[in-house]
Amino acid sequence: MTVKLQVATTGARPSIRDVARRAGVSPGCVSNVINERRRQDDPIGRAVLQAVNELGYRRNTMASNLRRSQSRIVGLVIPDFQNPFFAELVARLEQCAEKTDYRIVATSSRESPDIEAREIDELVGWRVAGILLIPSFRSRAPSVVARSETPFVLLDRVMPDADLDGVGVDNAEASRAVVRQLVDLGHRRVLVAYMGEGIDIVAERLDGVRKAVTEAGDSLEVDYLPTGDSVQGARAALAAYLDTHPAPDAVFCLFNTATLAAYGLLQERGLGPGTETALVGFDDSAWMAHVHPPVAAIVQPVKEIAERAWALLLSRVEGEDAPRGIERVACKLEPRSSLAPRRQSQEARGGAAAHNATPQN
Repeated sequence: MTVKLQVATTGARPSIRDVARRAGVSPGCVSNVINERRRQDDPIGRAVLQAVNELGYRRNTMASNLRRSQSRIVGLVIPDFQNPFFAELVARLEQCAEKTDYRIVATSSRESPDIEAREIDELVGWRVAGILLIPSFRSRAPSVVARSETPFVLLDRVMPDADLDGVGVDNAEASRAVVRQLVDLGHRRVLVAYMGEGIDIVAERLDGVRKAVTEAGDSLEVDYLPTGDSVQGARAALAAYLDTHPAPDAVFCLFNTATLAAYGLLQERGLGPGTETALVGFDDSAWMAHVHPPVAAIVQPVKEIAERAWALLLSRVEGEDAPRGIERVACKLEPRSSLAPRRQSQEARGGAAAHNATPQN
């Protein structure tokens, strides 16, 4: 199952990415040809120059020269180095940097907007060529970025209402697709574990869930459980829920630490994932494919996110001044064994109907 690709449109002025698509090469390759860091008289170089001429591409030479003279270092600020998704994203971005003769300096905000602002100011002070940012909870990124001429690109936690470049996934459609799949498998009581309020991607994922619930009508009952961002907090919240509510047919966790907490707790409570309870997580982790049963997950294309974000940042570093926008890339559902049909035993154990609790946004 694949979520539809959405790419934000930009203005009519051709960009370095338009040239890359026309020439059939990467934006980094276009940059190297234009700036004479690679040959212009071989087939690739000629294809790039031909695309430049055909499209009428013009770079902002003054901005490009200024930024390239400053540094070959790009700053990266992420919320947490321990999160497997962020760690993989860092590794992919480092590969992109190496291919284009840049280096990355990475730091963590530890989910604090104050630390995030401080780290951004430090990187700007070092005159880095550009900054990649995965915003913290309650991030003040728009106001922080507005004070700087340094190019910025947001990853993952993009901000649709801010005038910032970003690369993320279609969170709403991915979540909607999971709930529809659960309904198709016969599940009628679903628990949705989400991180908390004030995060755009959480709101997007919840919106997708709600759309699917509306489509299912009275055949589906959903409880929404805020759990915080840690495994310990998620485990405590899930345990309290199971102590006071009938066991759900399925649990859908909107972030990976909640998936880990739910997997262990369901096993302990005799509600085994894939046998008594369906379990699906948003974001894949290595452990999910290697436990028994393996856990179904929405897989974000980390490599594609990293490459698109790097290309977007590089185009800004090279002087492109096209309108800012957000690119959305496709996710896919990895339907492992924990995504199982509803068992007849679930009907007997259910008891009273699940209590509908609606999260506040």
